[in-house]
Amino acid sequence: MPNEDTSTYTPRLLGVLNLSPESMVEESIAVGSEAIGERAALLARTGADWIDIGGRSITPDVPMIGDETEQARLKQALELLKGPDSDRFHYRVSVDTWSSATGCKALELGADGVNYTGGPLSNELLDAVAARQATLFVTFMPYENAYAMRTAAPAEVGIQAVLDHLGAKVEAARRAGVEKLVLDPNLGIIHPTTDDHQKIHQQLAILWNLDALRPLGCPTLLYAARKPERLARIMTASACLHARADYIRTHTPEMIWRLHQGTS
Repeated sequence: MPNEDTSTYTPRLLGVLNLSPESMVEESIAVGSEAIGERAALLARTGADWIDIGGRSITPDVPMIGDETEQARLKQALELLKGPDSDRFHYRVSVDTWSSATGCKALELGADGVNYTGGPLSNELLDAVAARQATLFVTFMPYENAYAMRTAAPAEVGIQAVLDHLGAKVEAARRAGVEKLVLDPNLGIIHPTTDDHQKIHQQLAILWNLDALRPLGCPTLLYAARKPERLARIMTASACLHARADYIRTHTPEMIWRLHQGTS
């Protein structure tokens, strides 16, 4: 069962900043230096501890882009938020990517962490994270990446599959000397053939069994999915809090804090 002591529980929030114009969540999109700066400032002002920037959308029906485009988008944001002239920004910035090459490039440009949403972890990425002493958010992804998932057969997604998958990633990361690890059982990436009934059932099955990941010895992250309906968004955010996730990734940090104040 989750830890019921609410007096000391305070999650850390990753606020989503999408650099991809094709993203499904329009208010999270920031294109151009002015918009990027404004979005990052808004997220921090409303409670985000990290700014989680992404350069391509996982929405199943949007056009696919390559690493080169993703890296060009991220470069502009990282130079603004983490570059030599970024004194007015004091954010911890993570980069949401499934590309090892992009993750390595982001670390070179000053990223504090890589939110790795791909399948296997490459030695190159693990070595780069360890060398920079950065944070590695490792995700349950039983496909090569979200693009490959579009045409792949549905994979096993139960809590045991999540535990086995993340356990192997934790072992690989620790062997490489990565010290800061956060585990994400991946509520956000669902196989496109999954209908709404299965999707919610699958997500809640992970939420209610989050403690199964605790023996791996790492903090956990949950994604408070940006559901189309307002009440569904509130319910999902509340469920993430009740599951006692150490980190919550969200488009709306103020919603998480409002709910947290009501449960603490």
